[in-house]
Amino acid sequence: MNRLLEARDLCKSYPSGAGRLEILSGLSLTVEAGEMVAVTGASGSGKSTLLHLVGGMDRPDRGTVRVLDSEITSLGARELAAFRNRTIGFVFQFHHLLPEFTALENVSMPLLLRGTPLGEATGIAGELLGEVGLGERRRHRPGELSGGEQQRVALARALVGRPRLLLADEPTGNLDPHTGRTMADLLLALHETHGLTSIIVTHNERLADICTRRCRLENGVLTDG
Repeated sequence: MNRLLEARDLCKSYPSGAGRLEILSGLSLTVEAGEMVAVTGASGSGKSTLLHLVGGMDRPDRGTVRVLDSEITSLGARELAAFRNRTIGFVFQFHHLLPEFTALENVSMPLLLRGTPLGEATGIAGELLGEVGLGERRRHRPGELSGGEQQRVALARALVGRPRLLLADEPTGNLDPHTGRTMADLLLALHETHGLTSIIVTHNERLADICTRRCRLENGVLTDG
């Protein structure tokens, strides 16, 4: 297998009162291409912070993150934004869809920001909405969709740019148990059909169990299991 991501000695802290609260303390993580890695741990243990660092949405105090052949911790803001748009897809617990736009327009947005022509972007977005079972709901705005449907739109948006790496932060955390199971199965299916490498922060045991590897974040470091 080929190494897709390597995070080494990540440290991250935030101001807290007169001092700083250490969240990650020398954390390292290696992910091979094709892996589907679950990251579990107590609330507040730093799981979201880890995703933000490996996805280039935040920078560590110390340490490095390499995705494919790029050390993203050394990229400038513009280079990093372009790299994220091409290479990384994000799904969050809350979908963050734009309420004034349709599902099709929301999914098209990353491609339009990349400069893809409108017709091509909407064609690709329509295909992705079909894959997540929302082909007939493409003209609906988020307020007209259920919570599970909104999260599937968010998943389609994350995949529309054909990323190599998918990062998902509690993708089932805001869903009822049945809808959460459906989302877990969909994540696995899309991981396989799109040839993804995925890192999924989750409290959902079913979702963690279907991943190829489980890690637990505790006291600022990762352990297997």
